[in-house]
Amino acid sequence: MKIEVYENFDGSKLVAVLVEDDGTERELVRSEVGNDDLLNKIDDMNLSHLTVTFHWASGN
Repeated sequence: MKIEVYENFDGSKLVAVLVEDDGTERELVRSEVGNDDLLNKIDDMNLSHLTVTFHWASGN
């Protein structure tokens, strides 16, 4: 399992998606505050041992 984080996704600043080993995805949490808040929420769910990858939106 891993966590993919997308910026500016569906109107939210950051959205974390849990990706299972079989490729199944489900939304974990959203944050309007920023990456520190999002990482704290992931830690509160006891998922901080998973790899977290940020996909920053381009300026285009």
